Amino acid sequence: MNFLALIIAVVLERFSGAAAYLQEDGWYQRWQSTMGGKVTSGLLGAALTVAIPAIVAQFILLAATPILFGLLWIALAVILLLYSFGRVDLAGLQERYRGHCRRDDLQGAWLEVGNRLGWDEDAPDEEQTPEQVHARIQRAFLYASLGRWFGVLFWFLVLGPAGALAYRLCQLLPAGEDRDTLLFYVDWLPARALAATFSLVGNLTESSDEFWLALSNSDMPMTEILYSVAMAATGEDKKAGEEFTGARAAAQNEVLANLQWRAGVCWIVVISVLVIID
Repeated sequence: MNFLALIIAVVLERFSGAAAYLQEDGWYQRWQSTMGGKVTSGLLGAALTVAIPAIVAQFILLAATPILFGLLWIALAVILLLYSFGRVDLAGLQERYRGHCRRDDLQGAWLEVGNRLGWDEDAPDEEQTPEQVHARIQRAFLYASLGRWFGVLFWFLVLGPAGALAYRLCQLLPAGEDRDTLLFYVDWLPARALAATFSLVGNLTESSDEFWLALSNSDMPMTEILYSVAMAATGEDKKAGEEFTGARAAAQNEVLANLQWRAGVCWIVVISVLVIID
């Protein structure tokens, strides 16, 4: 039933607006306020804020399992998954980014991407070159693909719908050191699994060294893992010496976006096979 619910949720998320109606986070903001007044702040408080709703969801799913031959469980699992997917239209945002780049409007590209992804980091330093700014944005896009869909799928496959919900609730915590620490742990395995997928659907030979480096360095930032492997898997790392232009930035982003798309298709195929043999 797990895999059937996942296929239904992916289809609804892709071809309907159902997810937008379910992704209302006001309840979670109120829950954070309640927990803030009852537990100590810090990593433990952040973990409890995430864990308690996920545990409640798991109990509800267990109670629903025998009802209507499991159909109620499937319906609830689909709802949880639709809620757990990311809130940003990543493909559309990357297309708009490429439009800015083709017009050589890198500042406008930075502002739009930063606004949509909710960045809290400072604007680029004056000393940074346009190519360095572009690289920062590509890292953000690759991490957004992890947070929007792959992390959700990974923890769904490992822990079920409640695991997918917990992953999204981690992403929705207020920005700060506690959130960053918690995300480091929950992203550790999914980031490396997504990097492995980039290698498989890209140039495995050229990206294998970068992937093994990510495996051997447990403290490597998730954005750097995804970026280094993706660049090697697409051969874009070998173009570093070329003249940087807006057209080149747009072309590189399109190559990386296609890699993300192929990784998504790869996992949908894997899940579909699991549905058949389940």
